[in-house]
Amino acid sequence: MSNEVITAPQANDSIQENAAVTPAVTLDTLRPRMGFKGHVTRVDLGGAFVNLGLEVEGYIHISRIVSASQNPVTRVSDVITAGTDIDVWVVSVNPTTKRIDLTMVRPATYDWLDLRVNMKVPNARVVALESFGAFVDIDGPKHGLIPFNLMPKGQRPKVGDVLEAVWVIEVSEDKRRIGLTMIEPPALPWESVHRGEIFKGTVTRVERKGAFIDIGAEREGLIRSSSFGSGFVNVSDFVTVGEQISVKVIKVDAPKKQIDLSMEGLDPDDFMLSSGPEEELSPMAAALQKATRGRRGSWTDAAKGGKKGRESDEILARTMQHLSRNK
Repeated sequence: MSNEVITAPQANDSIQENAAVTPAVTLDTLRPRMGFKGHVTRVDLGGAFVNLGLEVEGYIHISRIVSASQNPVTRVSDVITAGTDIDVWVVSVNPTTKRIDLTMVRPATYDWLDLRVNMKVPNARVVALESFGAFVDIDGPKHGLIPFNLMPKGQRPKVGDVLEAVWVIEVSEDKRRIGLTMIEPPALPWESVHRGEIFKGTVTRVERKGAFIDIGAEREGLIRSSSFGSGFVNVSDFVTVGEQISVKVIKVDAPKKQIDLSMEGLDPDDFMLSSGPEEELSPMAAALQKATRGRRGSWTDAAKGGKKGRESDEILARTMQHLSRNK
């Protein structure tokens, strides 16, 4: 599934002048719902022949002819006459028999095949309210339903309201059902997040336990502080709020809505004072390592009023003084 939100094309809104039909539009490339400004060449009792600028004329049946009064048409010549131009849309095309069926009734913007989950539909008009939700006209094959629990808190539309945008969450032609929401869905659904994948994300929060990263999912992912190195780690030394970084998914817990991440290009070993147990630390490095390990505990003990933290700080201070004198 695509991570970006989708907007369907609106091909039927485009009316092509018959004189402007390019060679690319032929009987073989003609598709239903394509619109034309057609020229009526002749009428008969059953309908009218219309020149679209193609190799064959199209035919519009009397049942698909629309009068200004919107009343049923009983005589074609009462509505259209030869030599006039009318707006028509393609209903069906048969290249074998070279037949083009037309209509004066503008097709809906969206057909069943146009509607996809996560698709954004603008300018949806509320047509009915029920106890469970609102039915809206999206200019599609039928009205869609927005349950009340999929509306932003405190926002209950009224009949006649035009909603700036809704999103498709369910499409079933078999069940004749279109489910919608007024709450914009995440660009990255849970089913699209897999272990090992790499995403660009934005740091939204930095806390003691790690950095929270927005990768476009329903909830932020977390780079745990342990990912930056062993012992006490100041996460803000590595990332800052608002920074964009590359992250790798190391664990996904869909039921708990949790994503564990690691920072791409970061090797915790690069930040260790010792590259291995066989390497002997210098006195200054050993003191610094001891300070790093003891800092978290001393702060915690000091906050509790205990003397263990103060003793650790005193030992560290004496050690540093000793090292300075013998440097």
